[in-house]
Amino acid sequence: MSNIFKDGVLVDVNVCFWSGAKALTPDDLGLDPAKVTNAFKLGKKFLVPEEVIKSFRTIEGRARRVVEKNSFRFPIGNAYFVPRKKFAAVLDDLKMYQVQYNHLVDDLIENYDHYRQAMIPVYREAAETAFLTMQPEGVQTFNIDDREADKANYVSQFLARIEKYYPTVQSLRARYSLDWALYEVAMPKMHKGEGQQIIEDDATRESMEKEYRDQFSKKVGTFFDDVVKTLRGETMELCNRIVSNIKSGKVVKSRTLDSLRSFIDKFGDMNFVGDIKVEEQLETLRKEFLNTHTTEEIEEQGDLQEELKRRLGVVMDAASDVSDINSITGEYQRKVSWQEEEAEAV
Repeated sequence: MSNIFKDGVLVDVNVCFWSGAKALTPDDLGLDPAKVTNAFKLGKKFLVPEEVIKSFRTIEGRARRVVEKNSFRFPIGNAYFVPRKKFAAVLDDLKMYQVQYNHLVDDLIENYDHYRQAMIPVYREAAETAFLTMQPEGVQTFNIDDREADKANYVSQFLARIEKYYPTVQSLRARYSLDWALYEVAMPKMHKGEGQQIIEDDATRESMEKEYRDQFSKKVGTFFDDVVKTLRGETMELCNRIVSNIKSGKVVKSRTLDSLRSFIDKFGDMNFVGDIKVEEQLETLRKEFLNTHTTEEIEEQGDLQEELKRRLGVVMDAASDVSDINSITGEYQRKVSWQEEEAEAV
């Protein structure tokens, strides 16, 4: 028996950050809440330039995508199952994005005062707009000095209210982090000593343990099915797109062939469950066609493009046949042990 976590690792990306924004309230602008709808459009306002915060979001998105692209969504918890053959590359990318994220934190701290100063004109304009909107309609103010003084006082109070939403520069670093958790899942046991504290009857304890084990195995069994279906679905999508292009008279370019080669590599790396039928068809396509003809030959010769179309059709036929999925996943499940003593730490 083998443990599934010899074939892959559960990865959960964790990101903490200060949003750098504040949802304005009527009080922030000194407005009567009952008059906000007509008086001023409230919304989220950035306390530092928006592009600064977006840069953090960009790195976070890239880190999450590199995991999602090279994994399968696991049915327990919020983690993704990354096959072992993909794990080293995924980990290298995560470390790279972590470094980039920390550089952004350094930049934010170094330029924090500059970014805050850059937002003052934005909020000053917002405050002046709010002040003018608050003025009663049809009322003329003849003393311009008094009106300007009132506006200046209003703007000053508004900026003071906004100021309190800024964290101190010393606290910024603790608000940001990009890291990940790596872990395994073993079939839980209700050990007798622990179980007696809440369940006196051994028969009841054993029954509950069996029920949990059955539910757990059912969830994971569905996960294995989804792995095979996902890989076959991606295979169908890529092959069908290339076949459709050939049928429509489009010339197969080097970029398309490169993507096909990359996908064959990916399928082999992701196929930990053992979908041999489709993997062998893809490998045959690589060995007997992609490796025996140059990209230039395939681009220039119509008969080779027709042959590629035929071979892709064979791959699609194999991928579209779902009758063998249960036997593939069933065989893999029979090899899997969830016993606690067999689990290995990552």
